[in-house]
Amino acid sequence: MTIIEELLAGMKTDDFAEMIKKICDQIYKEEGNKVKHFDLLPKGPNIFLALEVPGRIQNEIAFLTLEREGPVQFITVLYVINKNEYTKKKLDELSYKKSKVWEILEDKPEKILAAYARQYKFLRGI
Repeated sequence: MTIIEELLAGMKTDDFAEMIKKICDQIYKEEGNKVKHFDLLPKGPNIFLALEVPGRIQNEIAFLTLEREGPVQFITVLYVINKNEYTKKKLDELSYKKSKVWEILEDKPEKILAAYARQYKFLRGI
């Protein structure tokens, strides 16, 4: 049994989104120490998890998010910000660019989270 399956087995809710949100919170507690730019993390009502990953080029700050598109439809999005823009502008003036979007074609919480984890590991070069 994987760690995700163990956490899901211990939950008392049947709400699909709530289950994923609780696991995402647990993942953030463990991986959040790798985030260097807390103030830049993408936020929103449909963003369940956001973690920092290396940018594709040297002058980028990048974040990988797990977002809800529908009741049981999720996507993984790579957001980037130019480092030069970050140093010159105020936080509320920064613009995120959606660099890449991956659709997750799974319908079970453990498979959705595993798809996000695979993408995260790939982008971190692990």
